[in-house]
Amino acid sequence: MAIGTTRFFQNNTELFSRLNEDLKTLQSQAGSGQADLKLSQNYRDVANLSAAEEAKSETSQFILNSQRVQTDLESLDLAMERFQDLLIRLQEVSVESSNDIFSSEERQGFIQEAKMLKSEILDLANTTDSFGNTLFGGVSGLERPFELSGDGTVNYLGSVIPKEVQVSSGLNVKQNFSGAQVFQNMAGQSGRFSVFELVDDLINSLETDLNSGISSNLFRTQNTTTVKFPNTGADADISFSLVTETGETNFAAKIYGNDYSLLVDKINAESATTGISATLNGENKITLQGNSEKLVIKKFIQSGVTSADTTLNIVDPTSSVILERVDPDRLNNQDISLRITDAFTHVSTMRAEVSTASRRAQDAEATNQDLLIQLEEDISEIKDADLASLLTRIEMLMLQKDAAQATFTRITSKSLFDFLG
Repeated sequence: MAIGTTRFFQNNTELFSRLNEDLKTLQSQAGSGQADLKLSQNYRDVANLSAAEEAKSETSQFILNSQRVQTDLESLDLAMERFQDLLIRLQEVSVESSNDIFSSEERQGFIQEAKMLKSEILDLANTTDSFGNTLFGGVSGLERPFELSGDGTVNYLGSVIPKEVQVSSGLNVKQNFSGAQVFQNMAGQSGRFSVFELVDDLINSLETDLNSGISSNLFRTQNTTTVKFPNTGADADISFSLVTETGETNFAAKIYGNDYSLLVDKINAESATTGISATLNGENKITLQGNSEKLVIKKFIQSGVTSADTTLNIVDPTSSVILERVDPDRLNNQDISLRITDAFTHVSTMRAEVSTASRRAQDAEATNQDLLIQLEEDISEIKDADLASLLTRIEMLMLQKDAAQATFTRITSKSLFDFLG
């Protein structure tokens, strides 16, 4: 009968099973080259691996964001390039139509082309990318941020806040623009203006038989003249300049209910400087008189008037026959041409901003690509098994297993009689 107990055999079975399992684990790690990390044994490595994996996921998303925003900005740049092309054609229409020799039919041709240009600019302002997102809607998400109303005016319904995308830790890049900034808040020499209002002014100037925005010398034959202003309705803003031998003087006033007495008072307040005095004659008429040999009216600007005739008219004091017209500055061909140039410059500035944002996205992508490579190397270093250490441990376990098997065999091969002698 062999020496041993049930517990003896059970302990040895568990020992051999554990040794086989450890050998199997170590051989698997040696074969795959990957370490078997356990929280109980490799707490620091597990924590570092988790942080590196999280950073890798975040960095990969930043790279995707950079690539997406570069595509969107490329679409934006193409749209703005098209916008500039339309402005160039608008300038050509403005210059070509300023010739007085054109017939009314020929002017109608220019009007139709200007209307088509306005429609194209509106379509451009509502452009979407390949995902259906508007290029000029900001964060609003509206399919059409610009809306054409029944009276022909264009209203912006989108957001004034542009959409931004995070391309790296602490760096956001514009993904689109606010249409209000690009189309309705253009910087010009005479202030801010909308491109749609600019096109409307060109159309209105072509639809009206306009004269110069500067009067002739109104005192060339006599030292008095009568000027008739447009109807203001409830209120309107009126401004203009009087030019005499002493220089140019500007006047501006808010007129309520066609009461031009405030403007008369302002002109008389400057009589010592200009040599011109004013008298209110009713029916929106003001008579100007003085000792000067020169009187020219220019820079006439009005807003809020209700009458169809928005010009400042020089009239015969007796018959009220219009002798001369002074057009509003905004309908003056020269002013329109200057504003178109300002619009082109404004879009060029916007394109430069697009280019800067695209370059920042490209730089962020390159930086994140380098970071991703470094993270993958760190992760690999944490996961990679130490083959030399593994082989040493495998050899030690195999020796332990062989020794245990030899001891077990030697003990179990003996009986009680071997010890009794």
